[in-house]
Amino acid sequence: MGLDYDPLWDEQGQLRRGCTVREALAWLTKFGSHSAGENVCVNGVSYKLGSLLYGPDRPAVADKPISRVYDGYYRQLNFSV
Repeated sequence: MGLDYDPLWDEQGQLRRGCTVREALAWLTKFGSHSAGENVCVNGVSYKLGSLLYGPDRPAVADKPISRVYDGYYRQLNFSV
């Protein structure tokens, strides 16, 4: 997965079907726009970004496909799955 491939948005700027929360967050952290200590909101519940990416106790929402992306307050990521 390179910088030229965005797992979240396709070439037409539409939400890419099947992109999971974990795939999107992995791409965003790999290329430096977000870090594991930041908060992310999924279905109205706040999580630390790292808890959705790493470890055996990862919440189930991490592997669900994103259905909508919302604007967040001060760069906070907000997803609906």
